[in-house]
Order: sequence, then C-alpha cells, then structure tokens
Amino acid sequence: MEKVGLIGLGTIGTYFTDRLLKDGYPLTVYDLDAERVRQAVEKGARAANSPGDAASQSDIILLALPGSGPVEAVMNGDDGILNRLRPGQLVIDTGTSRPATDIHFERLAREKGAGFLDAPITFRGAKGLIMMVGGDEAEFEKGRRVLECLSYKLKHVGAIGQGQVLKLINQMILANLLAAYCEAFEMSVKLGVDTRLLKDFLEFDVPENLYNDEFVGAGQLSLHYKDLLYLMEIAHDCGANIPISSFVHEIFKATKPHGQPNWMQPGIVTYWRRLNQTER
Repeated sequence: MEKVGLIGLGTIGTYFTDRLLKDGYPLTVYDLDAERVRQAVEKGARAANSPGDAASQSDIILLALPGSGPVEAVMNGDDGILNRLRPGQLVIDTGTSRPATDIHFERLAREKGAGFLDAPITFRGAKGLIMMVGGDEAEFEKGRRVLECLSYKLKHVGAIGQGQVLKLINQMILANLLAAYCEAFEMSVKLGVDTRLLKDFLEFDVPENLYNDEFVGAGQLSLHYKDLLYLMEIAHDCGANIPISSFVHEIFKATKPHGQPNWMQPGIVTYWRRLNQTER
C-alpha cells in the first residue's frame, strides 16, 4: 500500500485524513497549525517537520491547499517538496490553483523523474467529492487508488492544467446560479412574496442559508472569490467574453468587506439587501 503524505489540514485535508486512515494508508501530515497536526496524529497519522520531510516519507504527496500561493510555498524552498522529490513519486494538487501553477510544477517534477497531477474537487452534498484530474494518464493510473479513496466520482479529463480549467468552469456555473437565486429571493422579499414558494412550490434549489441567515462556515466565500479571479485571468488569456461571470465576481468582491472572513458563498445575498434596503 502506498505511503501518503498530506500537506494541509483544513476542512478538506481533515476529510482526506479520515478517509485515508480508515482505508489503512500509512499517512504523514504537515500543516502550519500545530493543533490540526496534533488532531491528525491522535487519529493515527505521523507528523512531519516540513513539506519536504513529508515528501521524503511518502510515495504520493497530496496538496490540500487554498490556492496557487500556498502551493508555491510548499513546493519551493530548502524545506519544500521539490528539494526532496525523487524518481517515481507523485504529487497531486487537490486544491483550486491557477492552471499555469500546476503546469509549471509538473515540468519541474518531471525533471526529477517524478509525476504531478492537478485533481481539484467539487463537493456534492451527501454524495461526497467529485475529482477532475489533469496530467499524464500513466501518472493518473498510479494515483487512481488513492484518489478513489477520497472521491465518489473520479475522471481523467486531459493534460496537466485541464482539471483546474474544468474546476474553474464549475465555480463559474455555481457562482452565477447562486447570484440568480439571491437576486430573485430579495426581489420576492421586496414584493412581499412568500420566499418559501420558490423552494417548496416552484422547486428551485434555493440555498437554505438565505432563509436562516446562517452564513458562517469555512470561508468558502473568500475561496470562491479567489477562484473567480483565476477564471477572469484564463478568460483574459484565451480571449473569452464572460460578462455575467465578470459581474458576479464584482458582487463577491463587494460582499467581502461587509461580511465575516469565514462566510459561506450564500452571504452574497447581503449585496442585494443593501441595494434594495431589505437588510434584516
């Protein structure tokens, strides 16, 4: 059974920890938060002193990090993964990063005889995680068993970076749908319509957060805003015109200063509440 290293023990990293240990994988973990590391060790993981230390003890290294900046930080440097990478190892970026970030590190890993995949995730409620994987197909097969442990649906979608591209399109659709629901919800409030009719009678998938005003979560609003920024960048690079998504990106930007750092995405409804003076 492959020895797995896991860098990043936030919400997703903790989920990975539980799944990997349950399936019996020898697991070495690293995180800047010592308390998160302690909790993982109590479950049966081994602690590493640095990203490079975790890599040196592992066959497959999973990155569960919030974006390109953290990926660059753990890959580079004297204590980074690249400095300890050896032939035959495989690094998998499961966070949402710029496609160019993973293309860059795949090239550097290949120079050392190692592999690199991008395998971002999207969450589908009780079903679990969908993973979309970009990279060399042989490297995908090498990591398949570990990735199947973490997801309920897994697919190799193309060359390195294509997993990230598909994830950003996923984020584009989710953000635009959410914006439409929020706008309709606050229009209903303004007109005195029973907003429960939207969900319970018309059967639209309106987030329950809009009804209970519970926006506190794991900071997904800020992360989704970051993902939309990456989307704007690749749209600029390829010349795609995405006016709806561009406006929704601005709504996320306008909401961030008014909310809490750990708000979930439905918190953007407060943008319409300020516009329509329906704040409550």
